Amino acid sequence: MRTKIAPLPLDPLRLEDDAYLAEALEEYRQGYAAYYERCKRGNSPAMRDGNPVVMLIPGVGRITFALDKVTARLAGEFYGNAINVMRGAQAIGDYIGLDEQEAFDIEYWLLEEAKLQRMPKPKSLAGKIALVTGGAGGIGSATAARLLADGACVMLLDRDEDNLALVHAGLAERFGKDVVRTATCDVTSEQQIDAAFAACAREFGGLDIFVANAGIASAASIGETTSALWRKNYDVLAEGYFLTSKAAFGIMTANNGGSIIFIGSKNGLAAATNASAYASAKAASLHLARCLALEGAAVGIRVNSVNPDAVIRGSRIWDGDWRKERAGAHGIDAGIELEEHYRNRSMLKKDVLPEDIAESVYFLASDMSAKSTGNIINVDAGNAQAFVR
Repeated sequence: MRTKIAPLPLDPLRLEDDAYLAEALEEYRQGYAAYYERCKRGNSPAMRDGNPVVMLIPGVGRITFALDKVTARLAGEFYGNAINVMRGAQAIGDYIGLDEQEAFDIEYWLLEEAKLQRMPKPKSLAGKIALVTGGAGGIGSATAARLLADGACVMLLDRDEDNLALVHAGLAERFGKDVVRTATCDVTSEQQIDAAFAACAREFGGLDIFVANAGIASAASIGETTSALWRKNYDVLAEGYFLTSKAAFGIMTANNGGSIIFIGSKNGLAAATNASAYASAKAASLHLARCLALEGAAVGIRVNSVNPDAVIRGSRIWDGDWRKERAGAHGIDAGIELEEHYRNRSMLKKDVLPEDIAESVYFLASDMSAKSTGNIINVDAGNAQAFVR
């Protein structure tokens, strides 16, 4: 029931040969269908998925596949135990497996089928794999929680190893340890990015959703904006988005599509006082998203953006100098007065929270937006200056 009647052995020297893999999979499917036809009874349930659950690659290891990470892990553990039984039996005699008909009667047991039929419908993102940069921050962790709640597996990246570990522990406690992974990664390092995306593909099997969220913020008049500050903003907010999107494109193209969501900013559309480096870098990332939407459409990759404004609560960016700098630019106190300023400035007179951004990310990641690409969703409680059109 966990592993199917047999595994699929693969030649480790031919794993890069797509034709070989396709032929091996088709041969397995045909063999499984023949097994079903040989053993089915008059009241047997319909044949289930004919794909292998367990693949054995000599010199590499055992790989298991299933609808979700938990089921795949359990299948791997069951087959690992089966190997130990075989090894022990052969140490003192021979291993003899179940009769084929008896194995079929277990796999297609009517009571098991009844249990399967009563299982709840899979969540909307079941089987989907997401990667979120800036995962230790407020928007990143809220986005991860939203995607996990609807069944996705999530890989979180952040350069802050300590805070990343805390977020990981909290999400693993809420959603289970199987579905959350992390990697320390600076989005300005192409080597770290490649390693993190490879780890995601290894852990979960690919990539379906990429959320580019890692960010910084700085404020300074043009006279006080140094070349180093300018480059720092562009390194993270422009080149960082480019490098991570490039890595996502590679995996998603091989997977025949996916969804990329950029976390932009109101300042990417609307000018900001004393923040030329930050605002212009955000504008660059928004235009990059449009360019990628054009390029990605041909291979089924959708690219959209979410533009927050003043997400103060839970934000590590607003916990630093940015809060003081923006308060100074508006001539107000950096405490509660700043939150009131942004709330009252909005058309709807509401605070914007990390969870609000996460809802829009979920929409753009899900099939609800399957026909949307190249779009921008403003989540700013209303700001006429940042209207897209």
